[in-house]
Amino acid sequence: MVRLHYIDNLRWMTILLLFPFHAAAIFCAEWYGYYVSSGDSSTAAHLLLVTTEPWIMPLLFCIAGLSTRYALHKRSPHAYLKERVRKLLIPFLAGLVLICPVIAYYALKFHTGYTGSFAGAFVHFFTSVQYSPGINGIMGNFSVDHLWFIAFLFIFSVAAIGLILLGRQLPHVRFSPGNVPLPVICLLFIPLWLLNLVGYHVTRYSILTYFAMFLIGYYLLACDPVQAKLEKYWAVLLAAWVVLAIGVTWTYGLFMGHGEVFWGYSPLFVLTGWIAVLAFMGTGRHLLDHSNAFATYMNSASYPVYIIHQPVMVAIAYYVLMLAIPQALQYAVIVIGSILLTFACYEILRRIPGVRALFGIIEPEKNAA
Repeated sequence: MVRLHYIDNLRWMTILLLFPFHAAAIFCAEWYGYYVSSGDSSTAAHLLLVTTEPWIMPLLFCIAGLSTRYALHKRSPHAYLKERVRKLLIPFLAGLVLICPVIAYYALKFHTGYTGSFAGAFVHFFTSVQYSPGINGIMGNFSVDHLWFIAFLFIFSVAAIGLILLGRQLPHVRFSPGNVPLPVICLLFIPLWLLNLVGYHVTRYSILTYFAMFLIGYYLLACDPVQAKLEKYWAVLLAAWVVLAIGVTWTYGLFMGHGEVFWGYSPLFVLTGWIAVLAFMGTGRHLLDHSNAFATYMNSASYPVYIIHQPVMVAIAYYVLMLAIPQALQYAVIVIGSILLTFACYEILRRIPGVRALFGIIEPEKNAA
């Protein structure tokens, strides 16, 4: 099966975008909570957040579902689940011990004035689980932080395998995803929005909506005729997303003060995010379906970089916010410094055999398509 280079490129580009995205949250204390935050909120930072938030995690979940379809062409379900344990469950559990307490330490120092040792913060992190079982422990309590994405992916992978095997036992139903018209694909935002009205929410979407996106990636977006259709109308979809982003999240949501549009319960929020996913899939196939040495490196690095980047950014931001320099310069230092230090950590960790597996670092030739 031919490797889809544009999917690899979309994945690592999206993960790289998390650096400016999460850094923007530091300067949006008036609207967003974060582990450390500037006392002065920035409209520019808020615009970056509301432009990106509707689609960034949906795109990653759709890509994960699509990649699962391709992985199961090369592996048995049993081998696939073993690989998911190795690549998702083990790094998640390791991250709870090695990554999340670092974030909690700086959040505790910033929000509570904690002056104790890291060991004390480490103990507090795990003892607070009984009264703070949340995902985002911005006050330094127990949380899975950004590793929620990895946990959800593991749960979705197990659940999806069950559905796939069950589907193979049912009477064959003639259904050709390639015949689904583009307007119908666009209207999938309706069931996604309805699912978003129930269940546990993370970054504006419910776990049910994320699972639906994973399944759409597997059953629909992985089909070549659908990908070709998105590529054919990539410019139209991209223009539609730009109009929605400016009209919904910027004008209606931010400047007119309709804050409810940012909570995912709004059909306009889900529509904006879904059209963005389709637009980037089509644009990616049209413009990014190629590879080179840099893209290959980034594809291998993107997953461990996702795991590592958050504690690095929080630590750097904690100290940078103390500097009496312009806010724009603070933002630049945080973003650039976080990228450089995160990749430096990755380069060190990938050279330590006993540690590689804990951070999901796999040799390039072993990577799944």
